[in-house]
Amino acid sequence: MKLRQPTAARRHHLQWTHHGGVFATYFVEAIDYGLRQPEDKAGVADAHESLILNCPDNTLLLSLQAPLDLVDVMNRSLDRVDLHRTPDYIKETLAGYKRIAEIAPLTRIYTITFPLGKSALRGEPSARDVAEQLAAAEELLTVIDPESNFRLQPVPEGLLPFIWNHNLMRGSALEHAPHNPANASPSTTAPTPYFLPGILDEGARTEKSFRRSFDPMLKAMIRLDEGEVINSYQAMLTPMSFPPAMGFPGHSEFLSVLDGIPDVSVDWAMRVRRRDRESAMQLNEKVLGKLGVQLGERDTDVGFHTQELRRKVDTLAAYNDSLATNENAEEVEFTTVLAVGAPTQADLTRSIGTLKAKFRRLGIRVDTPRGAQRKLWMMLNPGAPADSVYTDYQHVTATPDWAGFVPFTTARLLDDTGPIIGVNLLSGLFEPLHFNFLNKVLSDISPAIAIAGELGSGKSYFTKTLISIIADLLGQFLVIDRSQQGEYIPLLQSIPGSVLITLDDPRFTLDPLRLFNDPHKARRITLDTILPLLNIPVVSAPGTLLAETLQPEHRAAHHLRSLADVRDYLARQAERSTGRDADDQHALVRAMDAVEAPVLFDRSLPPMPLTATATVVRTHTLALPTVDELTLTHAYANLPWRKRLGHTLYELVGLLARDQFLKPGRFGALVVDEARRAGIVVVHVRHQVLDLLDVFDAFEALQQVDDRAGLVLAAGHAHPHHGHGVVLAVGEAAG
Repeated sequence: MKLRQPTAARRHHLQWTHHGGVFATYFVEAIDYGLRQPEDKAGVADAHESLILNCPDNTLLLSLQAPLDLVDVMNRSLDRVDLHRTPDYIKETLAGYKRIAEIAPLTRIYTITFPLGKSALRGEPSARDVAEQLAAAEELLTVIDPESNFRLQPVPEGLLPFIWNHNLMRGSALEHAPHNPANASPSTTAPTPYFLPGILDEGARTEKSFRRSFDPMLKAMIRLDEGEVINSYQAMLTPMSFPPAMGFPGHSEFLSVLDGIPDVSVDWAMRVRRRDRESAMQLNEKVLGKLGVQLGERDTDVGFHTQELRRKVDTLAAYNDSLATNENAEEVEFTTVLAVGAPTQADLTRSIGTLKAKFRRLGIRVDTPRGAQRKLWMMLNPGAPADSVYTDYQHVTATPDWAGFVPFTTARLLDDTGPIIGVNLLSGLFEPLHFNFLNKVLSDISPAIAIAGELGSGKSYFTKTLISIIADLLGQFLVIDRSQQGEYIPLLQSIPGSVLITLDDPRFTLDPLRLFNDPHKARRITLDTILPLLNIPVVSAPGTLLAETLQPEHRAAHHLRSLADVRDYLARQAERSTGRDADDQHALVRAMDAVEAPVLFDRSLPPMPLTATATVVRTHTLALPTVDELTLTHAYANLPWRKRLGHTLYELVGLLARDQFLKPGRFGALVVDEARRAGIVVVHVRHQVLDLLDVFDAFEALQQVDDRAGLVLAAGHAHPHHGHGVVLAVGEAAG
């Protein structure tokens, strides 16, 4: 049977239909939902209830599953990237395009269509008609979503043909999803701008030589301009019954199960009507009275039908009580259609079976009504006239319970633009994950992330992916690698001009007097790190002596350019001095000599390079204190010198990274691998490395993760005067 699409004229997001209606259609930005805490999910339900309480009757909620526009994905990956200066990033992005194409990611677009009223329009609408309807739509919009929970955006004129054509080709040759203005970047290609002619064969009877009845399915046929014929086998499913109680959250979100089913693509539509609370309660009372009479006539009957009648009475009475106790609630009549498409009838049959089994586990019975397939198919097209079949399959509930369905939600993760760092498995659509960490820090937003996973699940691999992207984007990174095998060395070897530092066999010095150009900063950091290493209190006489020796004027006068120079100077002064001064000078010299740390006291070593794109500091031979040893005064006082040295070197590397990376001009990353063994680093990140971000809480969260799990912590800061960067702590969680 040939189809007549409902649109007679369209202007902007407005639609005039052949049956005399005017409609307005909007994109809906679904609310992030999957990873929310239960208390936050209640807020999402409240937003849905507010929406439905203000929608006019016969509002259409629609969700279509479609392929992602991969060209658009690439554009999002290259957003604000200097293409002339980042050839390596461009190369990686193009390679990623091929990998993503093989995955064939999908997306969901959400729309809502409101009836604006009737129109006797014949032909094209005048400018006045358009202006009046636009004004009416704008006024309605301010009522429906006043707090912009769903960021409703007018659809382009081309969306209506896209929806129509999509419905005809469902499960076969689908176009990519059109651009939603609520997203960050426009699509590069537009969908087909006109309605394709199509035929709907209910029951696929054209394929049968003889049938007394027909299957509850559709065969859609389209002939393209090139003469190609596209066949699509489809079925419209609708819920026949819901369980008596669908707890929220966790059990009521029945539409969320439609994504992530292998080889099954499902669209859905829902038409809603409201009845005010008083009218609904009056109607319920009448129905309860009739059921009570029927039950009274079966007073002595204990058969199945009597028990079913009692169940209906109890259910309706409970529903009426819920309306009575909630003054803000109203009644919602809703009809839901789940549209499944496939390239063959056999594929369609398998998809139907999969869906039914999926909903059966939720206690929801869905079916494919025989003889109603074509009419239910039309419901997925905005502007289609209401049909009595919608009433046949409608359900009734209160607005708070309907809100528990939370149909406009998504398991979206991370950002709309930026480098691709993975694929979203949570949503079931396999969308690429964009993480625009550079844009975040430039906007003074922390790009903090935490990743937990089993041992060997890819935490370090993910970290290498991130820092490789940073290098490709002309940033720099420094890795503190505690692994025995030198996990980051292969990555280092692939980057020109990289630097490898091994602290027990150093080729560079970490002497703060040689690394920090600002003499005041060099003095402060030396006192903060070297005095604890030497186990000398700051307020002691030797501590005061060292502080005086490191005064910039004193250093300049005596040419003290390194810790070795300071040691030799103090030794000379001790030979010349007497009394208490000599004792203090000797104490400092003895403490320095006791520390076997060429990385600090060997003046022949060159300073650690600070401009290299990639630097790896191997620390696998260093002993480290525990958190208790650091935080308990008596324990810290008795630390062996090797643990003091490990603590000091970690802290110096972190401070160097902060000084070099968190400054204007270049994006930087400090990576701490196997962070659970170096909890001290995370603690000191809080106090000294990144004073504007509390990462100690994140470290505490790491401690609470399962023993086999791990964590990646990324923390960043940006400021016009302080610079920008990121810290990554990677490791298995502590047991």
